[in-house]
Order: sequence, then structure tokens, then C-alpha cells
Amino acid sequence: MSNSRANNSQQLKFRSLDDWLAWQTTLHAREIELGLDRITEVAKRMGLLRCPFKVITVAGTNGKGSTVAMLTSILHHAGYRVGTYTSPHIVHYNERIRVGQRCVTDAQLCASFAKIDAARSEISLSFFEFATLTALDIFHKEQVDVAVLEVGLGGRLDATNMIDSDLGIVTSIGLDHTEYLGPDRESIGFEKAGIFRSKTPAICGDPLPPASVAATAEKMGAHFVSLNQDYSYSVEKSSWSFNSAHYELQGLPLPNLSGAVQLQNASTALMGLHLISAQLPVNLEAIKTGLREVTLEGRFQRIVKECEVILDVAHNYDSAEVLANNLVALPKPEKTIAVFAILSDKDLTGIVQLLHGHVDEWYVSSVDSPRAMPIERVSAALHEAAADTRVRSFNTVEQAYEQAQQDVSKGDRILVFGSIFTVSEVIASGK
Repeated sequence: MSNSRANNSQQLKFRSLDDWLAWQTTLHAREIELGLDRITEVAKRMGLLRCPFKVITVAGTNGKGSTVAMLTSILHHAGYRVGTYTSPHIVHYNERIRVGQRCVTDAQLCASFAKIDAARSEISLSFFEFATLTALDIFHKEQVDVAVLEVGLGGRLDATNMIDSDLGIVTSIGLDHTEYLGPDRESIGFEKAGIFRSKTPAICGDPLPPASVAATAEKMGAHFVSLNQDYSYSVEKSSWSFNSAHYELQGLPLPNLSGAVQLQNASTALMGLHLISAQLPVNLEAIKTGLREVTLEGRFQRIVKECEVILDVAHNYDSAEVLANNLVALPKPEKTIAVFAILSDKDLTGIVQLLHGHVDEWYVSSVDSPRAMPIERVSAALHEAAADTRVRSFNTVEQAYEQAQQDVSKGDRILVFGSIFTVSEVIASGK
């Protein structure tokens, strides 16, 4: 059968988004494979390597999702047609690709999938590589003014890095994915700084970055700035201020995202927008409106009912520390039940040690992922690190959450965290 007939047959076979996605999970031998050769070749065949729009690339261990959301919201309210690419999704795959703050449709996704499949021919692509090409293809079709790309893993060898960006941002550097990125912050910083480009603005929003970030930027010839060195922020009661050598903003509204760390992310986003203001000018009103109206599911998301529910995708030591600090800032509830599930490559002991003082009972389960940590291992760690608290095991996150809802009273709190999959399963349950 000729390639064209095979591709036509496949287009007919995969009529639904679910069918396409199921097939993509079987296409590549490894779930994660860093490297740019394969995806760059397919992008070249599709004419996607040269973007007619501006590109902002955001990497970081934590905070990149919030920073992407704030950049998108501000640029949108400044009147730009913004394409946003993030991962993973919370409930629906369509969340990964947005144009004008709206998720793309199944039809748009399937059309791009078919186009990519025809272009790749013999080249195998991972699930994430397929998604990255799809985002770029849709952004080209939709004629966006600017694309904001969230790095999936690392930076230097991440699929998003095949595109030369106009602004590179590294939000933070922590110990996560060490099997891919290296054993310490210096090696991880080097990988994340790989998104920087010569003669373009490069920002680091980590208040204590490893030396490798600045060194990599200097070697590349990027225009590097960093938090507390080149820009800073200060907090008032109900507003905050941004300060840099040539740009200051006073009386800004607090971002519509909970947690003190969000000002670190917001100031980094504002520094970035200032550095590319010649290409993408943004007025003060757009900044204020963008900060007021930014939303992001699963980032210290508080749902107030009779019993407060907090959803947080905290999944590594640094993000768990932020979560613990955010909880300290809230009034103490009568009782907190944690619905907790985590992936097997995470720092379980460190996370539990940070949070166990904020939790009265742990309802643990396993998430729907081949990388899920077994319930027995989670329970054993909790019994050791938090011996004074009650631990119950459930087959699924949904079951754990249902039981938690039955066991709380007014004035109590349910805390859902440990993985984006944990939060996703609770939101998808609709309960």
C-alpha cells in the first residue's frame, strides 16, 4: 500500500480524539525521550520551525504554569491573539492548547494529528512531541500574534526548544526528574537554561539560582536578568509593586492566584513583558486586568463549601514547601483530611515531613498512571513519618475523596495533593 493510501486509511480509522490519543500512546517505545532530532525533522517537513508570531518559552521546576497563565492573561487583555501550550492537562486533552484563552476543539486537534502523521512518515514521535507539533500547527493556522510555550521537562532537550524564542524564562530550579536532568541544582539549572538564545532576553525568577543558569546565559550571549539582582517586588496590604532599574509599577492588584509565591511568578512575568515591550507593548490597564482575572486550576485552588476543599498539584519537595507555607497563612481548620496519591519517582519522605503537621488524617490511594507509587509504600512512609496521624487506604482517588467528604464537618478541610493526576481525578469526578 502506498504512503498516501495508508495515511488516508488512517485518517478514516481515527475519527475521534480519543482514538487518536490512544494510538499515540503506542507509537513510541519510550514515554519520555529527550532530544530534538526527530521532532525537528517533522517540524521542518511541516514548515513549523520559522514562526510568524512571537514566542515566549517558560521552563522551571515549579511556577511555570502560573507564569504562563499570567503572561497569557495580560497579553490577551492587551488585545493580542495568544496561543498557549501547557502540559499535562487536568481533565481534557484540549486544555493543553488554547487560542484566545479558549481550548481548541476536537476537530482542530484531529485535523492536525492527521497532518502530523502524514508528515512524519517513518519517524516515531512521543505523545508529548505529537502535542507540541499540534500546538504549533494550530498556532500557525490560527495566525496568533504570540505563542506562550510551557516546557514539558527540563529545557535544553525538550520538544518546545526546537523553536527559537523571543524571550526565555526559567521560573525556579529544584530537585525533580533527576534521572533525566542530573543529580543537583547546578546540572538541572544548566538543562533549564538551555531555552535561552543569543541576543534575546533571558530571565531567571529563582531568588537563589545555581551558578549554571547565569553561566549558560553568558555562554549563549543572552541578555540575562535575574530576580533580586535586576528586578524585585514589594508587598503592601492589598497591592504590590514591581521594581527594576528602568521600569517601576506601583499599586498593582494581587494576582487572582493564591499563595505568596505568586508574586515571585508575577514579577518575573512583568520583567519578561517589559524586556519585549518593543515587539509586544502592553499598557498598565492590561497588566492590572490580566492579574485580576488570571485563573489556573489546581494551583492552591480553594473551593469553599460547608467544608473548604483545597486542590494543589504539589508533587515535589519545593512545591510541597510552598503548599505548607500557603496553609500556614490560612486560618487553622478544626480538622484536615488529606487525599493523597503520588508518583513513584517523587520524594515521598520529604513531602510527608513538610505536610504532616498540617494533616490530621491521610486518605491515600494510587493514581491512574503506570508511574503511580503503590499504596503500600505510601502508607508505610506515612506510618513512619507521621505516626500520630490516622492513615486509611483506598483503591482510587475518587473513593478516597468520596469518603473524605462523608467524614468532614463544617469547619473542617479536605486537602487534595501529591500529583496533577490526583487533582485531575477529583475534578473529573465532579463531586
